[in-house]
Amino acid sequence: MRKSLFLFVLSLALIFTLLVALFFYGYKVHRTSAHRLLNATDTLMLENPGIHLMDSALFVLNDAESNFRLYTVMYNRQHLASFSSELGTVLSLVDSISHSFATSGPDAHFDSLIQQKQDISGRIGDLKKTTDAMLAGTLKNDLLERLLNGIRRYKVNQVKKEKVTMDTVNTAQPQAQVAKKGLFKRLGNALSNKKNSDTIKSQVKILVKTKDGRVIDKEKYDAEQLKNVVTGVNDYYKNMLRKQLANRLQINQQESALVTTNVAMMNEMKQLLISLRSFAEKQGREKKSMAHGIVAGSAQQMISIVWFGLIALLLCLAAIAGAAWFIRKNNRLLKQGKLLAEEQTRIRTDFLNNMSHEMRTPLNSVAGFTEQLTFTQLTGEQQRIVHSIETSTNMLIQVVNDVLDFSKLEQDYIPLTLQHFMPYQVFNEVADMMRIQAMKKHLEFNVSFEGDKNGQANGDVFRLKQIMLNLISNAVKYTDKGTITLSATLGPQDDKHWLFEMQVTDTGEGISAAAQQHLFERFYQTDSARRKGKGTGLGLAITKRLVTMQGGDISVSSEEDKGTTFVFRVPYERVEVPLMVSNNMKDVSEATGATMEGRYVLAADDQEMNLLLLKMILTRWKCRFDMATNGVSALELFRQYRYDLVLLDLQMPEMSGLEVIEAIRKDSDPEKAAVKVFALTGNINPEDEIRFKKAGFNGWLLKPFREKDIYKVIIESPGMSTK
Repeated sequence: MRKSLFLFVLSLALIFTLLVALFFYGYKVHRTSAHRLLNATDTLMLENPGIHLMDSALFVLNDAESNFRLYTVMYNRQHLASFSSELGTVLSLVDSISHSFATSGPDAHFDSLIQQKQDISGRIGDLKKTTDAMLAGTLKNDLLERLLNGIRRYKVNQVKKEKVTMDTVNTAQPQAQVAKKGLFKRLGNALSNKKNSDTIKSQVKILVKTKDGRVIDKEKYDAEQLKNVVTGVNDYYKNMLRKQLANRLQINQQESALVTTNVAMMNEMKQLLISLRSFAEKQGREKKSMAHGIVAGSAQQMISIVWFGLIALLLCLAAIAGAAWFIRKNNRLLKQGKLLAEEQTRIRTDFLNNMSHEMRTPLNSVAGFTEQLTFTQLTGEQQRIVHSIETSTNMLIQVVNDVLDFSKLEQDYIPLTLQHFMPYQVFNEVADMMRIQAMKKHLEFNVSFEGDKNGQANGDVFRLKQIMLNLISNAVKYTDKGTITLSATLGPQDDKHWLFEMQVTDTGEGISAAAQQHLFERFYQTDSARRKGKGTGLGLAITKRLVTMQGGDISVSSEEDKGTTFVFRVPYERVEVPLMVSNNMKDVSEATGATMEGRYVLAADDQEMNLLLLKMILTRWKCRFDMATNGVSALELFRQYRYDLVLLDLQMPEMSGLEVIEAIRKDSDPEKAAVKVFALTGNINPEDEIRFKKAGFNGWLLKPFREKDIYKVIIESPGMSTK
């Protein structure tokens, strides 16, 4: 069953581990898929900025072409300046487009486009330089202004001077109407400084002798000179016009080359932009295709995770169903095992109770009759025999008590009976009791007590004595020579508690370190104890349980061949009220004579030996008594007579002790119903105590008992200490 349980638990652990791993794997895949889906969605939603840049570049390129055409028609330098600026803008946009595509990864077609773009950019740069030069030349040499500014004013002093000889011939003529002079004549007059006279009627004629010897009239000479001037002016301006026309022809040739280059560059640039746009569209389609693939793959992964999760859920359900079935099966087995264990416990308890009763009944007779023998006249030899019987009886009683106490401790059947007491007084009582045992073995017995000797505590006196007796008796038992030392202290643990500490030290054979680790285990015996056949191996286990039940602790230290020391500490509640201390019974016969004499007692027990022992005790107490061997006889005697005290054995034929006391407490006579009734039993547990109190017993006495034990129980009951 344990193997199957282990395998089942292992299977559940493996399934759980698998589920946890699957969960984390699914979570990781989910996060990765979600991230990829988001990126793919962004890719699908995002438009390629390069396409917008290319559209802008095409628009700007068209504007540049329009401005250039306007310039070739109108020769307006503003159109040429706009054309040059727009060429720079196109180059900048193309660079931006190239950079945006370059970040997307290497591509052979794109690399060829970039190389083509670089070539075109170089040529456009040259075109731009030419355009800028033309623009600068146009700004400096406007055609009309250049023609006008190129013609210098003709000056008179530019006429070549010729050395001539002039002579004046004065001819008188009648005044005649002066004819209107022409331009050249007036110019000639001006050159010759000739003055008109309206008053002089005579005419002066000037003759000019030229360098070559000719003599001609001054007017004719002037006409020749004027003709030469006009001819020079005409020749000068003709030459100037020829030069300007030649310059214009050169400019026209440059403009024609520029137009041809511009048209070619524009076409190439358009083709480049169109190619880039096609490349961008292709790249966008590829990205969208990849995004669609990512979406499809992520969706497939999600579906796979869902299927895996469904399978895992089914496995979990199957595992849970299997676990439920297995747990129900185990619960049934556990329930059966529990019932079997409870039945075995009940059988063991019944067996122990019966064994206790069966063993304690003869032990009660042996212990009681041995005690009664000590009150008779015995010879020395008889006293030694009686003492040996008493010692053996005590040892047998201790063994029976250990077995029964341990059984009760295992079942938590031993309650703590709290009462007020003085720890110093209890310590002295136990020390005085054990001193006799030590003296019998010729051991030195040292006792010391430190602390408050009048301190009062609230606790279980009987269990404290049991702890002390177990430890001291072990020290005496395993020490053949030397010293037994008892030391105790009582001091405040806090404001409300005492701490009682006791140390038992002997000079015995000691305990090995290996044995000390198991010393408080049940049924454990040291090698020395096994060799000597001493003890049951329960005494120290019971002692430790009793100490821990009261909130204390116990420890041991030992060296082989040097001795052993046991130390235990138990806290007790502090008590400040006056404590009633009963006198010790050093002589039972003297104490009972004054208290029990003349009392009428009913004793009921199915064992003749127990009745005989009670008869001897009651006779010594000078009591009147009746004896009954069963419950029916006891009840009949009770109804016939009025008794002061009733002693009932619990296990009697026909009517048990509980049934008898139930009838007594229901008697019609209140005084008889209130009689003191004590139970005699061979075993008792907490349930029995509750039943005894509920039934109406005034107290109980555990077999085997001695005379002083029954006397103590009787006189401690209220109303029984006085006659």
